[in-house]
Formats: sequence, C-alpha cells, structure tokens
Amino acid sequence: MQTTTKVILALLAALLLVEAAFSVRWPITHDEAPLFYEAFLMHDEGRVPYRDIFDFQMPGSFAAYYVLGILSGFGDVRIRLLDLLILSVLIAVTFFAMRSFGKSAALAGALLFGLKYLQGGPSMSLQREYLLLIFLALTVWIAMRDELTVRHRLALGLLFGLAASLKPHAAIGLVPILLFDIIDMVKRRGLTFMNAASRSTLPVLLGFVIPVVAVIAWLFHTRALAPFLSIATNYWPLYAQINGELTVNTGAARWLFILDQVWRLGGNGLWLIPALIGIYLNSNRKAYLLASLALCYAIYPAFSGQFFPYHYIPFLYFIVLLASLVLSTNVTPIQLRFSPLVSRYSELISRYSFLILLLIVLINIRPSTAFIRQLQGKSIVTSTDRAVEIARYLEKNLEAGDTVQPLDWTGGTLLAMLKTQTPIATPYIFDFYFYHHISSPYIQSLRTNFIKDLQEARPRFIVRVTAIDKPWVSGADTSRELFPELGAFLNENYSSTIQKDDYVIYERR
Repeated sequence: MQTTTKVILALLAALLLVEAAFSVRWPITHDEAPLFYEAFLMHDEGRVPYRDIFDFQMPGSFAAYYVLGILSGFGDVRIRLLDLLILSVLIAVTFFAMRSFGKSAALAGALLFGLKYLQGGPSMSLQREYLLLIFLALTVWIAMRDELTVRHRLALGLLFGLAASLKPHAAIGLVPILLFDIIDMVKRRGLTFMNAASRSTLPVLLGFVIPVVAVIAWLFHTRALAPFLSIATNYWPLYAQINGELTVNTGAARWLFILDQVWRLGGNGLWLIPALIGIYLNSNRKAYLLASLALCYAIYPAFSGQFFPYHYIPFLYFIVLLASLVLSTNVTPIQLRFSPLVSRYSELISRYSFLILLLIVLINIRPSTAFIRQLQGKSIVTSTDRAVEIARYLEKNLEAGDTVQPLDWTGGTLLAMLKTQTPIATPYIFDFYFYHHISSPYIQSLRTNFIKDLQEARPRFIVRVTAIDKPWVSGADTSRELFPELGAFLNENYSSTIQKDDYVIYERR
C-alpha cells in the first residue's frame, strides 16, 4: 500500500506541475482586472481607496493587490508567476502544518488542494479567499502545536486580523482555535475555565487589534475614513441583499435562498466521505480541530449570502486536509474501545479507506477547462478578447491628458485600461452600483455624484459594455437601461464611434 500511495502522490505532483506550467499563460480575467486596475490607479496616480476610488472592498484587498501589482509590474506572466509562488508557499506551509499526521497525509492534502485551486481556472486565480488562506494556513501550523505560548497566541490574533482585513467573516475560524486552546489549558494546567479563557483570549485579541488599528490609522491619515464608513453603512447593506444569482433578495426570500444553498457546500459534498473516515481513524485533538475549522468555513459563504465558487476556497482547503487524514500513519486505534462488532467494521473502514479516497479523488480532481483548451490548441474564452479590441482602439486614439470612463464591471474594459495604463475620469470604477436598489436615496445620490464628476472630467471616451457575460443585477428595483441623467449626458455630449453587439465606445464631441 505504501508503494501505491507514493506512486499516486507522484502522479498527482506531476499533474500539478504540468497544470501550473500551463497556467502561466492564463490571462488576467474576472475580478483580477478591476482589482489590479485599482492598484494601478493607487500606484500611478496616487489615488486613495474610498476617497478617490469608489469600491466596497475591504482595505486589505486594496493592500494585497497593490503589493501584487507592484511586484508583478501589472504584467500577465509575472502575475501568474506570483500566483504560483503563493501556491508553492501555501503547499509548503500546509505540508509542515500536517506532518504530524505523517508525510503521506501532509503531502496529499497540499497537492489535492493545489489541484483543486488550479481546477478553477483563470476566474479562480488570486481571489481574496485564496489570499486570506495564506494567513489561515499559518494559523493551522501554529495551532497544531501541542501547547501554545503567549507569542503563538499573539501571532494567531495577528494572522486572523490580517485575514479579516480582506474579508471580515474570515475571522470565524478563531472561535474553535480559542476553544481548543482554552480546553487544553484547563486539562494541562488545571485552571478554571474563566482563568484559561482570559490567558488565551487576551493575547489573541491584542494581536487581532494590531491590523485593525493600522487600517483605521491609514484611513484617517489619507482622509478616507469618512468615505469608507459611508460606503460601509450605506452601500454594504444594499449589496448584501444581492444573492449568488445576482438577484436582489430581501426578507424571507433571502433566508430561504441561504438555507437552500448552505447545505450544498458548493458542490464539494463528496469530500465529506473520506473526511469523516479521516476523522474517525484519527480520533485526536488535531483532527477535531481541523473538523471544527471545516465546519466554520462551510458556514462562511452564508455570511455574504452569495455562495460564489471562490467563497468555498477556505472550506475546500480544510475538507481536503481532513480527507487526506485517511493516509495518516499515526492512526489512533479507536476500534479497541468498542465492542467486537464495531471493531470489525472499524477494521474494514481502515482497510478500504485508501480506495474510498482514491475514488473521490478520481471523481473530484480534474483538469480545468482552460487547461484542456490549451492542450487542444484552442484559445481560452474570456472577456479578454473584447479587452484586446478595446485596448487596441485606446492605444490608437488616446492622446496625452485624455481620460476614459468605463461603464462596465468585469466585461473587459478595465482590463483594456490596465493594459494601456489609461487614467479613469471619475472615482467610479464600475457602473453596476447605479442599477440595483434604484429607488434608494443612496443609489440616487451616487448617480447624481457620478454625473457631476463626468461633467467636470469630460472624458474623451466612454466605454459601455452591453454583453450578456457582463454581470447584471436583476430582481425588484433594478434596471439595465441607462439611467435618464446618464442617457441625456451621452446624447448631449457624445457620439458613438464604435458600436458592436457587446460594447459601445462613445467619443466626446
């Protein structure tokens, strides 16, 4: 069995290396384009998020993409190489965090997650859940120790604070880690629960507060705190009502959608079979801790209520690690504690657990669509093709001092503007804000401010993407038509110079 395991792990490693090599040629797409374009505006124009860039992302997202943009020079290949470097670090951290279960289990967990990540293709690359996973993996490495010190707890708080700066609800994993630490202190040192809780929680909270205070200080220093709070209090509640089907859902309908989706686990439910076997065969504190983290991050997507595939990246990470425990060489002989009948079933489960894991791997692990198209010599179909056309037009026609205003989201305009390093006319990177909850006073105020900024900036070109692959919000109180003030502004000041089925380029008269 050990030889077979080694051969399969070697094959998985080879597949991961081949897919990783091909992924270097993947284009920037989906959420990457606007996030990197915003980072470009921060770097090249000195724009400050929230003050000069209207977006609802957390400060940590801006910081992460700013660093990635600087390191990569905003180049496609270097961005992909950074992506693979992050994945390599994540694999290494995972291996060291899991090695107490044996090298085979540690290596399997790391490789399987790497393959699942690449399986998502370009649209999954460098998603914020993937970036915050670096911090979560480090917390696992620390929490897997037999006993935590004050420094360890301080580091745990700091790492969860950094993760929360990307997505606030990422800190949910701190709950089981604290509980396990408190219970461990009660058992080891004979402390009361409250005494152990204070000793465990205080350094963690101190570490957690450090990045929070740093973010607040930065926002205050850059005069972005008030705009951030305005977005958080006015726009976040509206965006939270948009579900994963990009439909506005409120009240009972929203809760029904969440309840319907949360048990589906993003289509990753089959991993529960080897995961439960792994927990059963490794009846110890570390396995239970991983199980608790998997449970937390199974709930994690419900906080946003949208259940996009990338929201399940943390859950997928932990459930794959649990499944890899099937290969653990430190299995606890739990069958000895039960009746002969139960012991017999335990022995059968242990004997066939490897085959069960192998079957689940064969069902769940497959090459990405992008990788398959590359093997077939076909292009990777994304909005990149539209971006190339728009970029060529801008390169040919833009003059010094010209600005461009996108009316788009992830339809390719922002990628074109990133590639041509085109300055934007207004703080509004996207236009989808203007078309949901359209009767809300806040959205109406955004429309008013946008028109005012357009009138002052007078951009040379306005690029409007109308393609069906541009995300549209639907449902009550939404629209897909240009709002009246914007339509009037375009009719009065602009002429359509390029009109295609999926986009229009307006030029100022």
